[in-house]
Amino acid sequence: MSLDPILCVGIDLGGTNARLQVFNDALHPISEARARVRERCDPEEICQTLCDLLKGACLNAHLKPEHIQVIGMGLAGQLSRDGRTVKNAPNLGWLDVAFARIFEEAVEWELGVTPPVYVFNDLNALVYDEWHQGVARDLGDVLGVYVGTGVGGAIIAGGQLIRGQGNNAAEIGHVKVVPEGRVCGCGQRGCLEAYAGGRHLEARVSEVLNAHPTLQKAHPELGGEVLRLSAVDPIAEKHPALSELWEQTSDLLALSLANACTLLNPAALILGGGVLDHCPNLRRLVVDKTLPLVLDVARRELQILQPLGGPESGPRGAAALAMQELATPPSTPIPTLPPGAPR
Repeated sequence: MSLDPILCVGIDLGGTNARLQVFNDALHPISEARARVRERCDPEEICQTLCDLLKGACLNAHLKPEHIQVIGMGLAGQLSRDGRTVKNAPNLGWLDVAFARIFEEAVEWELGVTPPVYVFNDLNALVYDEWHQGVARDLGDVLGVYVGTGVGGAIIAGGQLIRGQGNNAAEIGHVKVVPEGRVCGCGQRGCLEAYAGGRHLEARVSEVLNAHPTLQKAHPELGGEVLRLSAVDPIAEKHPALSELWEQTSDLLALSLANACTLLNPAALILGGGVLDHCPNLRRLVVDKTLPLVLDVARRELQILQPLGGPESGPRGAAALAMQELATPPSTPIPTLPPGAPR
Protein backbone atom coordinates (compact mmCIF):
# COMPACT_ATOMS: atom_id res chain seq x y z
CA MET A 1 0.00 0.00 0.00
CA SER A 2 1.45 3.38 -1.01
CA LEU A 3 1.78 6.11 1.57
CA ASP A 4 -0.07 9.38 1.10
CA PRO A 5 2.24 12.07 -0.28
CA ILE A 6 3.49 14.82 2.01
CA LEU A 7 2.99 18.17 0.30
CA CYS A 8 4.13 21.66 1.16
CA VAL A 9 3.18 24.90 -0.53
CA GLY A 10 5.44 27.85 -1.24
CA ILE A 11 4.17 31.29 -2.23
CA ASP A 12 6.05 34.34 -3.43
CA LEU A 13 3.81 37.38 -2.93
CA GLY A 14 5.28 40.57 -4.32
CA GLY A 15 3.84 43.98 -4.99
CA THR A 16 2.99 43.02 -8.58
CA ASN A 17 2.63 39.24 -8.91
CA ALA A 18 1.91 36.14 -6.85
CA ARG A 19 3.44 32.77 -7.65
CA LEU A 20 2.38 29.56 -5.87
CA GLN A 21 3.99 26.14 -6.12
CA VAL A 22 3.23 22.78 -4.55
CA PHE A 23 6.28 20.70 -3.60
CA ASN A 24 6.85 17.22 -2.26
CA ASP A 25 8.80 16.77 0.96
CA ALA A 26 12.08 16.78 -1.02
CA LEU A 27 11.15 20.23 -2.39
CA HIS A 28 10.67 18.98 -5.93
CA PRO A 29 7.93 21.01 -7.66
CA ILE A 30 4.73 19.19 -8.56
CA SER A 31 2.36 21.94 -9.64
CA GLU A 32 2.22 25.72 -9.88
CA ALA A 33 -0.02 28.70 -10.57
CA ARG A 34 0.45 32.45 -10.75
CA ALA A 35 -1.55 35.66 -10.95
CA ARG A 36 -1.10 39.42 -11.14
CA VAL A 37 -2.12 41.15 -7.90
CA ARG A 38 -0.97 44.72 -8.39
CA GLU A 39 -4.48 46.07 -9.01
CA ARG A 40 -6.18 43.96 -6.29
CA CYS A 41 -4.08 44.30 -3.14
CA ASP A 42 -6.74 44.22 -0.42
CA PRO A 43 -5.81 41.41 2.04
CA GLU A 44 -9.13 39.61 1.56
CA GLU A 45 -8.82 39.84 -2.23
CA ILE A 46 -5.25 38.54 -2.04
CA CYS A 47 -6.44 35.62 0.10
CA GLN A 48 -9.14 34.79 -2.44
CA THR A 49 -6.63 34.95 -5.29
CA LEU A 50 -4.19 32.69 -3.45
CA CYS A 51 -6.92 30.19 -2.57
CA ASP A 52 -7.97 30.09 -6.22
CA LEU A 53 -4.35 29.49 -7.23
CA LEU A 54 -4.02 26.70 -4.68
CA LYS A 55 -7.23 25.04 -5.85
CA GLY A 56 -6.06 25.22 -9.45
CA ALA A 57 -2.59 23.88 -8.66
CA CYS A 58 -4.07 20.91 -6.79
CA LEU A 59 -6.65 20.23 -9.48
CA ASN A 60 -4.14 20.36 -12.33
CA ALA A 61 -1.86 17.80 -10.67
CA HIS A 62 -4.67 15.66 -9.17
CA LEU A 63 -3.50 16.46 -5.62
CA LYS A 64 -5.62 16.28 -2.49
CA PRO A 65 -5.53 19.46 -0.37
CA GLU A 66 -5.66 17.36 2.81
CA HIS A 67 -2.12 16.16 2.06
CA ILE A 68 -0.75 19.70 2.44
CA GLN A 69 1.27 19.82 5.66
CA VAL A 70 2.39 23.44 5.69
CA ILE A 71 2.26 26.67 3.68
CA GLY A 72 5.21 29.06 3.53
CA MET A 73 4.91 32.54 2.09
CA GLY A 74 7.53 35.10 1.18
CA LEU A 75 5.97 38.54 1.31
CA ALA A 76 7.38 41.94 0.37
CA GLY A 77 6.99 43.71 3.69
CA GLN A 78 8.04 44.18 7.29
CA LEU A 79 6.73 41.62 9.75
CA SER A 80 6.05 41.26 13.45
CA ARG A 81 8.57 39.28 15.46
CA ASP A 82 6.51 36.08 15.18
CA GLY A 83 5.75 36.67 11.49
CA ARG A 84 2.00 36.47 12.03
CA THR A 85 1.34 40.15 11.33
CA VAL A 86 2.43 42.28 8.39
CA LYS A 87 3.45 45.52 10.06
CA ASN A 88 4.05 47.45 6.84
CA ALA A 89 3.99 46.29 3.23
CA PRO A 90 4.47 49.54 1.27
CA ASN A 91 3.95 48.01 -2.17
CA LEU A 92 0.74 46.29 -1.07
CA GLY A 93 -0.54 49.22 0.97
CA TRP A 94 -0.87 47.14 4.17
CA LEU A 95 -0.40 48.28 7.76
CA ASP A 96 -0.78 45.93 10.75
CA VAL A 97 -2.55 43.14 8.87
CA ALA A 98 -2.78 39.79 10.72
CA PHE A 99 -2.25 38.04 7.42
CA ALA A 100 -1.14 34.58 8.60
CA ARG A 101 -4.39 34.16 10.55
CA ILE A 102 -6.54 35.65 7.77
CA PHE A 103 -5.03 33.34 5.17
CA GLU A 104 -5.32 30.25 7.40
CA GLU A 105 -9.01 31.02 7.84
CA ALA A 106 -9.46 31.54 4.10
CA VAL A 107 -7.75 28.22 3.28
CA GLU A 108 -9.96 26.40 5.78
CA TRP A 109 -13.10 28.03 4.34
CA GLU A 110 -12.19 27.55 0.67
CA LEU A 111 -10.39 24.19 0.74
CA GLY A 112 -11.53 22.62 4.01
CA VAL A 113 -7.99 22.06 5.33
CA THR A 114 -6.00 23.66 8.15
CA PRO A 115 -2.25 23.61 7.42
CA PRO A 116 -0.24 26.18 9.38
CA VAL A 117 0.84 29.27 7.45
CA TYR A 118 4.29 30.77 8.04
CA VAL A 119 5.06 34.19 6.57
CA PHE A 120 8.60 35.37 5.87
CA ASN A 121 10.12 38.40 4.28
CA ASP A 122 10.31 37.56 0.57
CA LEU A 123 14.02 38.35 0.35
CA ASN A 124 14.78 35.96 3.21
CA ALA A 125 13.05 33.22 1.21
CA LEU A 126 14.80 34.09 -2.06
CA VAL A 127 18.30 34.40 -0.63
CA TYR A 128 17.87 31.34 1.60
CA ASP A 129 17.06 29.32 -1.52
CA GLU A 130 20.13 30.67 -3.36
CA TRP A 131 22.28 29.79 -0.35
CA HIS A 132 20.63 26.41 0.15
CA GLN A 133 20.86 25.15 -3.43
CA GLY A 134 21.64 28.02 -5.77
CA VAL A 135 24.46 30.33 -6.74
CA ALA A 136 25.75 30.77 -3.16
CA ARG A 137 25.50 27.13 -2.10
CA ASP A 138 29.07 26.75 -0.82
CA LEU A 139 29.36 30.18 0.83
CA GLY A 140 28.88 30.96 4.50
CA ASP A 141 28.45 34.75 4.38
CA VAL A 142 26.10 36.23 1.81
CA LEU A 143 24.29 39.51 1.24
CA GLY A 144 21.36 39.41 -1.17
CA VAL A 145 19.75 42.54 -2.61
CA TYR A 146 16.89 42.42 -5.10
CA VAL A 147 15.59 45.45 -6.99
CA GLY A 148 12.04 44.73 -8.10
CA THR A 149 8.79 46.54 -7.37
CA GLY A 150 10.59 47.53 -4.18
CA VAL A 151 14.14 47.05 -2.93
CA GLY A 152 14.85 44.38 -0.33
CA GLY A 153 17.74 42.51 1.20
CA ALA A 154 18.69 39.45 3.23
CA ILE A 155 21.80 38.42 5.15
CA ILE A 156 23.27 34.99 5.78
CA ALA A 157 26.20 35.04 8.21
CA GLY A 158 28.07 31.93 9.26
CA GLY A 159 25.45 29.85 7.48
CA GLN A 160 22.60 31.39 9.49
CA LEU A 161 19.79 33.58 8.20
CA ILE A 162 19.96 36.85 10.16
CA ARG A 163 16.46 38.03 11.05
CA GLY A 164 17.24 40.79 13.54
CA GLN A 165 15.72 41.64 16.90
CA GLY A 166 12.31 42.41 15.43
CA ASN A 167 12.44 40.01 12.43
CA ASN A 168 13.22 42.86 10.01
CA ALA A 169 16.96 42.79 9.36
CA ALA A 170 18.45 43.87 6.00
CA GLU A 171 15.74 46.37 4.96
CA ILE A 172 18.23 48.03 2.63
CA GLY A 173 15.45 49.56 0.55
CA HIS A 174 14.70 51.86 3.47
CA VAL A 175 18.18 53.18 4.15
CA LYS A 176 18.18 56.92 3.56
CA VAL A 177 20.06 58.13 0.49
CA VAL A 178 18.61 61.65 0.04
CA PRO A 179 17.82 63.58 3.24
CA GLU A 180 14.22 64.84 3.11
CA GLY A 181 13.97 63.37 -0.39
CA ARG A 182 11.12 61.70 -2.25
CA VAL A 183 8.29 60.12 -0.25
CA CYS A 184 8.58 56.34 0.07
CA GLY A 185 5.74 53.88 0.42
CA CYS A 186 6.88 53.23 4.00
CA GLY A 187 5.88 56.81 4.88
CA GLN A 188 9.38 58.20 5.30
CA ARG A 189 11.40 60.34 2.91
CA GLY A 190 14.60 59.73 1.01
CA CYS A 191 14.64 55.91 1.07
CA LEU A 192 16.63 54.02 -1.56
CA GLU A 193 13.40 52.33 -2.65
CA ALA A 194 11.82 55.73 -3.39
CA TYR A 195 14.47 56.20 -6.10
CA ALA A 196 15.32 52.70 -7.33
CA GLY A 197 12.28 50.51 -6.62
CA GLY A 198 10.42 49.61 -9.81
CA ARG A 199 7.19 51.42 -9.01
CA HIS A 200 9.02 54.61 -8.02
CA LEU A 201 11.45 54.35 -10.93
CA GLU A 202 8.51 54.13 -13.34
CA ALA A 203 7.14 57.34 -11.82
CA ARG A 204 10.49 59.06 -12.25
CA VAL A 205 10.70 57.95 -15.89
CA SER A 206 7.18 59.30 -16.45
CA GLU A 207 8.32 62.66 -15.07
CA VAL A 208 11.16 62.70 -17.61
CA LEU A 209 8.80 61.79 -20.46
CA ASN A 210 6.35 64.53 -19.45
CA ALA A 211 9.19 67.05 -19.42
CA HIS A 212 10.41 65.91 -22.87
CA PRO A 213 7.33 65.32 -25.11
CA THR A 214 9.47 64.75 -28.20
CA LEU A 215 11.14 61.78 -26.52
CA GLN A 216 7.92 59.78 -26.39
CA LYS A 217 7.08 60.75 -29.98
CA ALA A 218 10.48 59.48 -31.12
CA HIS A 219 10.06 56.26 -29.13
CA PRO A 220 6.41 55.11 -29.27
CA GLU A 221 7.38 51.93 -27.40
CA LEU A 222 7.50 54.12 -24.28
CA GLY A 223 3.81 54.95 -24.64
CA GLY A 224 0.76 52.94 -23.66
CA GLU A 225 -1.00 52.42 -20.37
CA VAL A 226 1.82 50.35 -18.85
CA LEU A 227 5.33 51.80 -18.86
CA ARG A 228 7.93 49.05 -19.20
CA LEU A 229 11.36 49.78 -17.78
CA SER A 230 12.77 47.15 -20.14
CA ALA A 231 11.81 49.46 -23.02
CA VAL A 232 13.46 52.43 -21.31
CA ASP A 233 16.78 50.70 -20.62
CA PRO A 234 18.20 50.59 -24.19
CA ILE A 235 17.13 54.20 -24.81
CA ALA A 236 18.66 55.50 -21.57
CA GLU A 237 22.15 55.38 -23.08
CA LYS A 238 21.10 57.67 -25.95
CA HIS A 239 18.92 60.37 -24.40
CA PRO A 240 20.59 62.81 -21.95
CA ALA A 241 17.63 63.11 -19.56
CA LEU A 242 17.11 59.34 -19.29
CA SER A 243 20.86 58.80 -19.11
CA GLU A 244 21.04 61.21 -16.18
CA LEU A 245 18.22 59.31 -14.46
CA TRP A 246 20.00 55.96 -14.96
CA GLU A 247 23.26 57.46 -13.69
CA GLN A 248 21.62 58.88 -10.56
CA THR A 249 19.75 55.65 -9.85
CA SER A 250 22.87 53.53 -10.27
CA ASP A 251 24.86 55.95 -8.07
CA LEU A 252 22.39 55.56 -5.20
CA LEU A 253 22.20 51.79 -5.56
CA ALA A 254 25.98 51.41 -5.80
CA LEU A 255 26.61 53.59 -2.75
CA SER A 256 24.09 51.65 -0.66
CA LEU A 257 25.41 48.27 -1.81
CA ALA A 258 29.05 49.22 -1.26
CA ASN A 259 28.34 50.52 2.25
CA ALA A 260 26.51 47.29 3.11
CA CYS A 261 29.38 45.17 1.76
CA THR A 262 31.93 47.22 3.70
CA LEU A 263 29.86 46.78 6.86
CA LEU A 264 29.16 43.05 6.49
CA ASN A 265 32.20 41.80 4.52
CA PRO A 266 30.25 39.04 2.69
CA ALA A 267 31.82 36.48 0.38
CA ALA A 268 29.15 37.27 -2.19
CA LEU A 269 26.62 39.91 -3.07
CA ILE A 270 23.67 38.31 -4.85
CA LEU A 271 22.19 41.07 -6.99
CA GLY A 272 18.84 40.32 -8.58
CA GLY A 273 15.23 41.40 -8.96
CA GLY A 274 12.97 42.18 -11.90
CA VAL A 275 14.24 45.71 -12.51
CA LEU A 276 17.87 44.66 -12.88
CA ASP A 277 16.94 41.46 -14.73
CA HIS A 278 15.07 43.43 -17.38
CA CYS A 279 17.41 46.44 -17.48
CA PRO A 280 20.89 45.05 -18.26
CA ASN A 281 22.37 48.50 -18.89
CA LEU A 282 21.25 49.70 -15.47
CA ARG A 283 22.61 46.53 -13.88
CA ARG A 284 25.99 47.02 -15.57
CA LEU A 285 26.20 50.58 -14.25
CA VAL A 286 25.39 49.40 -10.72
CA VAL A 287 27.96 46.59 -10.73
CA ASP A 288 30.69 48.76 -12.26
CA LYS A 289 30.14 51.49 -9.66
CA THR A 290 29.74 49.25 -6.61
CA LEU A 291 33.07 47.43 -6.42
CA PRO A 292 35.36 50.51 -6.37
CA LEU A 293 33.36 51.94 -3.44
CA VAL A 294 33.80 48.86 -1.21
CA LEU A 295 36.60 49.00 1.36
CA ASP A 296 39.66 47.34 -0.19
CA VAL A 297 39.97 44.51 2.35
CA ALA A 298 36.26 43.70 1.96
CA ARG A 299 36.47 43.87 -1.84
CA ARG A 300 39.35 41.43 -2.36
CA GLU A 301 37.27 38.25 -2.14
CA LEU A 302 33.85 39.74 -2.88
CA GLN A 303 31.88 38.22 -5.75
CA ILE A 304 28.84 39.91 -7.29
CA LEU A 305 26.57 37.11 -8.45
CA GLN A 306 23.35 36.80 -10.42
CA PRO A 307 20.67 34.55 -8.90
CA LEU A 308 20.32 31.09 -10.44
CA GLY A 309 17.12 29.90 -8.79
CA GLY A 310 14.76 31.38 -11.36
CA PRO A 311 11.06 31.89 -10.70
CA GLU A 312 10.90 28.83 -8.42
CA SER A 313 13.37 30.33 -5.97
CA GLY A 314 10.92 32.42 -3.92
CA PRO A 315 8.25 29.75 -3.43
CA ARG A 316 10.86 27.03 -2.84
CA GLY A 317 12.72 29.13 -0.27
CA ALA A 318 9.46 29.94 1.54
CA ALA A 319 8.48 26.26 1.54
CA ALA A 320 11.90 25.23 2.88
CA LEU A 321 11.76 27.79 5.69
CA ALA A 322 8.19 26.72 6.54
CA MET A 323 9.25 23.07 6.77
CA GLN A 324 12.03 24.14 9.12
CA GLU A 325 9.55 26.01 11.30
CA LEU A 326 7.20 23.02 11.32
CA ALA A 327 10.02 20.72 12.45
CA THR A 328 11.28 23.10 15.16
CA PRO A 329 9.70 22.53 18.57
CA PRO A 330 8.22 25.68 20.10
CA SER A 331 10.55 27.43 22.48
CA THR A 332 9.74 27.25 26.17
CA PRO A 333 8.87 30.69 27.54
CA ILE A 334 11.18 31.99 30.25
CA PRO A 335 9.24 32.13 33.53
CA THR A 336 8.81 35.59 34.99
CA LEU A 337 9.03 36.42 38.68
CA PRO A 338 6.54 38.68 40.45
CA PRO A 339 7.88 42.06 41.59
CA GLY A 340 9.85 41.80 44.82
CA ALA A 341 10.34 38.03 44.60
CA PRO A 342 13.82 36.74 45.53
CA ARG A 343 16.05 35.96 42.55
